[in-house]
Formats: sequence, structure tokens, C-alpha cells
Amino acid sequence: MKLQVALLAVLTLTACTAQVTPPPTATPTPTTAPLTVAQAKKAALLVADLPKGWDGGVAVDPTPTPGYRGQYDPPECLVFRHPTDILGGPATAVRGQYFTRDPLQSVTEFVWSWPTQVRTLVPELTDRLAKCSTYTLVGPDQVKYELAVSRLPLHGSAEAIALRVNTAAPAAADPIAPQYFGYAARGGTVINIEGWGETLTDAVFAQLVSKAAARLDAVVG
Repeated sequence: MKLQVALLAVLTLTACTAQVTPPPTATPTPTTAPLTVAQAKKAALLVADLPKGWDGGVAVDPTPTPGYRGQYDPPECLVFRHPTDILGGPATAVRGQYFTRDPLQSVTEFVWSWPTQVRTLVPELTDRLAKCSTYTLVGPDQVKYELAVSRLPLHGSAEAIALRVNTAAPAAADPIAPQYFGYAARGGTVINIEGWGETLTDAVFAQLVSKAAARLDAVVG
């Protein structure tokens, strides 16, 4: 079963004075040009970026919402797994799907782009990671799972984060392979990478996140 984890910090600013408090003024959101579909595809991983034996490709994503939500405790960990929910539907969305059949492994990459800046995404995820280092999830089968999150080291990717999620299997169930999640943000574009497989390793996944961040850098400049 594919399990998912997510987190997003939402900051609220209030102000008051000794006189009559004026109506709140919304802080303008910095704007930016979203990537075109061609640019988003260029930013996506190539099959050649994965180890030998992988297959797959990239296409426009007509339904850019990964996975199911489930019931999380603490509730904030739902948003940690889906940090872009607050932004609404992206202006541009492509999906890369990569896999091996023997052994079965899967890596999915989403490239989403908005007309607003999202560069603070990775710092916000990092700040909230401590609260969601362990949490529970009740899945669609109504089974409660215990999950633990650890951050993987990345080299040369200050605006990216890679996570490993270990899931404790319920009693008498088969062991559950670790899940991997990675994010990189530049301007108005977010890359979200998800990985699964019994032989997928921390080192391979961290390298994929670093390559994806570098490819995005090459596109956005």
C-alpha cells in the first residue's frame, strides 16, 4: 500500500494600534511566469537519470492531485504530505512515471507551476518536520499505521528536501517497504518526487532529488 505524508506552515499576521484599528490589508503575493508545458517537461527527469534498467516517460498531467488524504494524527501531517494544496490547481502540470518490473520499483515526479512565488516551501517543510517526524495514518482499509519520517542528506540542493518514511506494519501483516518523498521549489514551480520499492535506496532517491533540482535550475535560470 502506498502511504503518504505531508506538511505546510501557514503564517497569519495581525496588527493593532492604540487608535481605531484600520481594516486589514492583504499582503500582495509576488507574481511570476509559470513554466510552459515544454519547459516543465524539460525540467522533468529523464530515464537516463535513473539507474540502469528503469523505464518510463513524461506527459501532461490532466489531474494534478497525487494520492489520497486519509486520516492523519497530528492533522497537520496531512498538509505536510500535500504542501501545495493551499495554492489550488497549478497553471502547468506534467507527470513523469518511472519503474522497474523485476524487482518492482516506482518513482513518480510531478512538475507543477503557478503564477505566484512558492520559494518558501522547502523552509516551511523543514520547520514543521520535527512535529511530523512520527505520526499515525488511518488508511482506506481503516487500519491505523504508525509512520516515522527522516530527512536524507542532499548535496548542492539548498532549496530541496528528501524524506524517507518508514511504516510499521500491523500485527501479522507483511513488512512495508519504505516510501520516499522529495520536493524542490524555484520561483513559482514545485517538483514533487515519490518513490517506492523494496530495493530502492536512500542514496538513489537522494540523487534523483538532487538531479531534479538541478534540471529545474537549468530551466528557470
